[in-house]
Amino acid sequence: MPPAASLPRSWLRHTQRGLVLLLCLALGLQWALLQGIAWTGMFISFAREGSVIEAVEKTFDGQHACELCKKVKEGTQDSNNREQGTQEEDAAKGLAAVLTGTVVLTPPAGDTISFAMIRGMMVKRNELPEPPPPRRGLV
Repeated sequence: MPPAASLPRSWLRHTQRGLVLLLCLALGLQWALLQGIAWTGMFISFAREGSVIEAVEKTFDGQHACELCKKVKEGTQDSNNREQGTQEEDAAKGLAAVLTGTVVLTPPAGDTISFAMIRGMMVKRNELPEPPPPRRGLV
C-alpha cells in the first residue's frame, strides 16, 4: 500500500468519511437519526392541525406514534436483543478464559528500602550547602 503522503486528498477525505459513517452505524446512531426525522414529521403534521404547544405534546407523549416511530422502536429492540446475546456469549467466553488457570507472580529479590533510609536521604538533600572557602590574597 502506498504511503499516505502520496495518496490524493480526495481519497483520504472519502476514507475518513467512510470510517465515521461505519462508526456511527456501529454505535446505532442510525436509529437516533430516524427518530429525529420521525419527530420532525410528526411535529409538522400536528402543528398544521393545532397549536404549537399541542403539537409538541402530541409528538413526545408516546401515544400518537407514527409508523416510522414504531419501526424505529422495533429496530432498536432488535439490535439491543442481538447485543445482549453477544454480550452473554462474550461473558461465557471471558469466564472460561478466567477459569483456565492461575498465575502467581513473585517479585524479584532485591534490596528493600525502608522509610528510615529514604528519610535520611531527604534530610541530606534539605541541608544547606557548605559555604565556599574564604578567598585569601584578593586585591
